[in-house]
Amino acid sequence: MTFLEKLKPHLISDDVLIQEVVLHALHDYPNVPEDWTNELLKEAFKNIEKQTSILIYVENLTFNEESIRILIENIPLMDPTKRHLAVNLLHRIEPELALKFKEQLKNYLPEDTWPLYALLLQGTEEDVYMEYGQVLNDLDSAKPYQNNIIIKAKKLADCIVKNGWVTEDEISIVLQEELKEQWFTSNGILTVYMIGLLQLKEYIPLLASLMVRDDDRLLEEVSATLISLQSDEVVREVGPYLKIDEAIIFAASVVENIKTELAVQVLREAYRSAKELDQQDILAEALCHQLSEEALPEINEHMKLEYSSGLVDIEQTVYSYFSIMGKEHPEKDVWRQVALEREMEFRKSSEQGKDPAIAPVRNETKVGRNDPCPCGSGKKYKKCCGK
Repeated sequence: MTFLEKLKPHLISDDVLIQEVVLHALHDYPNVPEDWTNELLKEAFKNIEKQTSILIYVENLTFNEESIRILIENIPLMDPTKRHLAVNLLHRIEPELALKFKEQLKNYLPEDTWPLYALLLQGTEEDVYMEYGQVLNDLDSAKPYQNNIIIKAKKLADCIVKNGWVTEDEISIVLQEELKEQWFTSNGILTVYMIGLLQLKEYIPLLASLMVRDDDRLLEEVSATLISLQSDEVVREVGPYLKIDEAIIFAASVVENIKTELAVQVLREAYRSAKELDQQDILAEALCHQLSEEALPEINEHMKLEYSSGLVDIEQTVYSYFSIMGKEHPEKDVWRQVALEREMEFRKSSEQGKDPAIAPVRNETKVGRNDPCPCGSGKKYKKCCGK
């Protein structure tokens, strides 16, 4: 059975713990069917307990006309304090689709959305590039990093690639200039994004070499691009970075989202060579997200450890792995109870308004290790407040 075939029966789970792990596993995976997006959206509005997590984690999935109708019908009925989670998804709709629903969407999207979409669909190469240059300048000067601007920049980049207005030679020139500097500019980061759109696999070694860069904005895009290439060559090039502490978070994210036998093998080898608990937790989670029986020896061994680093909800992840795989374990109920107690502690802390320096820092309910940190730094949660 494939990864998606194993996950399908649990896409909508009555068990909130399993549901959240399913969402984590799908968040960065590029081959999720469109109808899964719609199933999850329906569940979000049917089951309020799951709503926040689902609306956060479906952001990278594909939205079609049915998705838009579900959002339009349900946004007015939402708790006003959570409505922004659904509205954020409307920004990710393709321009052609958004224009079909302009009358229903204009109350939720900024007025400047519609001229931009008209430009994307009808603008000349010169006009699109002028707007693209302005948006790149806005990104480089934005403090803190603003997600709405990067979404706009990516829509413009999509338009440029779709129309064939960028060549491989131009991409190569930009990258060579960026590599000379300590930090990539927004133009360099969006060029990495274009590599993914164009599926230029010859850049895999170069992109993998960027894993040691101390720039989360860049690493976000490098990881997403490498995942989009869905190749064992990516696994081979990224594998060595699983053994480097500064690179393991993003490297593990890449390898766990390429569902091949080699990816499982590389993760297992990296786990067996890992000395630090932080690394072992990250790799154990990545192995669970592969949904492979081959990973059982390392997962079982990991759960014999007496301590957890706190970077991963490991009991929840492993409990869900065994449940999805249809396997039993004598400690399975214990893991579930630990995970539930941790969730109750968090909710109690949130309700009591504890100091966020004491209570876990999370976005609405939970923040994944690869999600933007709620503090607004632009960094991954695990590399910021989640350390």
